[in-house]
Amino acid sequence: MKHLFISFLAAALAILLCGCGKTHISQLPQTTGATQPSLSSTQEQTTPPPTTPAPTTTPLPTTTPVPTTTRPEHSPLYIPGLSVEDVILYFNEVCLDSEYIYNGNPSVIQKWAEPIYYTIEGNYTDQDLAVLQSFVDWLNTVDGFPGIYPAEDRLQQSLRICFCTNQEMVDILGQNFSYMDGGVTFWYIDNEIYDATICYRQEIHQLTRNSVILEEIYNCLGPAQDTALRPDSIIYQYFSEPQWLTPVDELILKLLYHPDIQPGMNAQECEQVIRSLYY
Repeated sequence: MKHLFISFLAAALAILLCGCGKTHISQLPQTTGATQPSLSSTQEQTTPPPTTPAPTTTPLPTTTPVPTTTRPEHSPLYIPGLSVEDVILYFNEVCLDSEYIYNGNPSVIQKWAEPIYYTIEGNYTDQDLAVLQSFVDWLNTVDGFPGIYPAEDRLQQSLRICFCTNQEMVDILGQNFSYMDGGVTFWYIDNEIYDATICYRQEIHQLTRNSVILEEIYNCLGPAQDTALRPDSIIYQYFSEPQWLTPVDELILKLLYHPDIQPGMNAQECEQVIRSLYY
């Protein structure tokens, strides 16, 4: 089983954040038929009969159709076979709850609002770095995500990533992490995450390390609860070794970091936004 430790330190003075023509047709004037000559029974009419001027017609006004916008059948976020109700249920499970809590309110949104600058230390492999870099590259394509980059120095660092022994993990994160594959702790003020530490136990084999690297970074971004609903998820609650995020895992991060989802929003507020974005 993979375990996750999430510790939230909410500032005492934290404030709550709240939370796409008509065409007019003119009728043609009626026309009068030409007057027929009248004949006398005794005398042929020798003068031409009066003529009636040919009727004139008023041209129809030229109309320009008013362009209309048609809502597409589905939004760019849509995943075939996945209803908006399923999305809301999964979003609430992983983004509005937490596996472990010291203090704070996990029933509202916590997310990074400023760019993340990370450092890497310890006994890591080339494969560890490749998995981490792949996730970083993908995150930086997500609309609304503030960005994640290597820190130039410790003063700039906001995310510390450690590949360490079991004892080193205990020293950094606490005794509860003994012999866990990985763990993360993050802190926030006004529901904006500003600092985090992730530890990976270096004794585990590479296939598991790949999965745990993705899992702990995913949790660190705000979805702080592992899921029991989706066994293929990178944050499945029980033991698994997925090597990349599922489309639904990606969707959750795209929704969480959409500009319309704000730190401090509750489930009802998030649902309104999700229904407008996912269809």
